[in-house]
Amino acid sequence: MSKIGNVMVTTVSLVWMAWAGWSQFANLPEGTVENHSSDAVKERLRDCSGTFKQRYECKNQVVIDTDRNSFFNMLGRIAIVVVPPMLLAGGVHLWRRRSEDDSPSDDLLSQSHRRHHRRRTSGHN
Repeated sequence: MSKIGNVMVTTVSLVWMAWAGWSQFANLPEGTVENHSSDAVKERLRDCSGTFKQRYECKNQVVIDTDRNSFFNMLGRIAIVVVPPMLLAGGVHLWRRRSEDDSPSDDLLSQSHRRHHRRRTSGHN
């Protein structure tokens, strides 16, 4: 069961990552990832006015905001692709550990019994 479960979790995870990766990154909508040469950013940079210092601070803020928005947008898309398979694998791992803890194997019981028996009899020689 363990190998079949591992193969199933791996298959489901790979299928999810392929589908989600394709849907998240294949056709990014306009404006999802902006840089200094994109038209929307150039337009916002043109709107900066005032003294040299004010224009510099305005343009600097536009660049920082654009980079931050692009970063968080891409981080969210990566999370959509990667986090569900990680949660699935972690959940299956915890479920297996829990089921193993609830029903100890015969080998574990016999090892525990031998250790306990050895401790009891070692002092009575």
